[in-house]
Amino acid sequence: MRDLFCFILKWRFLILFFLLESISIFFSFSNFNSDSKLICNGSNFIVGNIYKTIYELQNYFFLKKENENLLNENSRLHNESVFSKIIKTPDNFIKRNIEYLQEYTFTPVKIIGNSIHKQENYMIINKGSLDGIKADMGLILSNGIAGIIIKTTPHFSTAISLLNLRVKINARIKKNKNFGTIIWNGISYRYVILHDIPKYCNINIGDIIETDGKSETFPEGIPIGIIKSYKLDNEHASFIIKVRLFSDFSNIGNAYVVTNIFKKEFVDINKVEN
Repeated sequence: MRDLFCFILKWRFLILFFLLESISIFFSFSNFNSDSKLICNGSNFIVGNIYKTIYELQNYFFLKKENENLLNENSRLHNESVFSKIIKTPDNFIKRNIEYLQEYTFTPVKIIGNSIHKQENYMIINKGSLDGIKADMGLILSNGIAGIIIKTTPHFSTAISLLNLRVKINARIKKNKNFGTIIWNGISYRYVILHDIPKYCNINIGDIIETDGKSETFPEGIPIGIIKSYKLDNEHASFIIKVRLFSDFSNIGNAYVVTNIFKKEFVDINKVEN
């Protein structure tokens, strides 16, 4: 049965052509007396169902792979990501008794709405306040950051996209930890601009840019992209760096909402210090 489905998928357009050609010949040489509108409607009905069947077959084969990717990503984030935990050591610390206190939790979601061609782009995800989603939580992808939650309803949430002129994200160069600010320039959905990297910093094409962990929204060390080009801004004695995003925002579906368990404590202590 799988071989049959694969054959249909591979030759679907040729099969569709011959099927429509056969229908056309049948209507042309038969004594069918219905009016042309009925014939057209019948043809549209057949074609529509053919495309529907092809779509369902494609979804059938792709769903297994999509689920595998989601499970693998869940495993990577929850079991292998060092940045999602902080080490908690008792006074009588012994290496074999290390305990971990998780600082971030990751809620898997689906991006069901996404714009990329506006100056201020947004996303809609399929979970909301009933799932514990709140404003100011981060939204990340398997290979980058997506945006920040700004509004929730019981079952859905809206996130302001990284591709939005209003968004500024703390970021750093991975190899030397020099940090600056990521801003989208409103031109291409594949690139953002990293500002405020001092001119004395050693940078190269291909260097990895990641989150710096200085905000309470995103964990440290999430990859964002690589340096594509850069130039010196003499007026501000810093580099203007063009960063190619790891994520293709025109083709995203699975994502994770990041919950910082200690966010309130972090915010409160900053209030006291300020």
